[in-house]
Amino acid sequence: MKYLPIGIQTFRDIIEGGFYYVDKTQFIPKLTSKYYFLSRPRRFGKSLFLDTLKEAFSGNKELFKGLYLYDNWDWDKKYPVLKISLGRGVNRSSEDLMINLEEIFLNIQQDHNLKLSYKTPRGKLEETIKILSDRYNQQVVVLIDEYDKPILDAYRKYRSGKGR
Repeated sequence: MKYLPIGIQTFRDIIEGGFYYVDKTQFIPKLTSKYYFLSRPRRFGKSLFLDTLKEAFSGNKELFKGLYLYDNWDWDKKYPVLKISLGRGVNRSSEDLMINLEEIFLNIQQDHNLKLSYKTPRGKLEETIKILSDRYNQQVVVLIDEYDKPILDAYRKYRSGKGR
């Protein structure tokens, strides 16, 4: 009997750990030709689905053995993937958010062996996409998780009276 993957949000850990997984990979080919904004309630599996997308676009075919995508995906194409999560820490101020974004881009530079020269988060993102697209001669997949966390932090601060 397989265990439920309570609190596990990485596709690789679920598959390699032998946890129960509901195959939603049939939706992945439908999401590859446009930009999508996925909004669902908390604890609805968004982070796990984004991680599943990361593994598919990275070409990790063996993780999908026995799942729909295994026989229904072009595994010869691999894409550079940027998976950005804004869910770290608490952003008590715009300075906190800027520090978190700076650390996210430091990690991206290390993970992809990049040297970024732009100063703003927008500039760094554009520069990263351009470098990776040129390096791999392929479109770059950008996955953003926990996009709402900084907004919720600011709202909570405002509601508590500390933002007024």
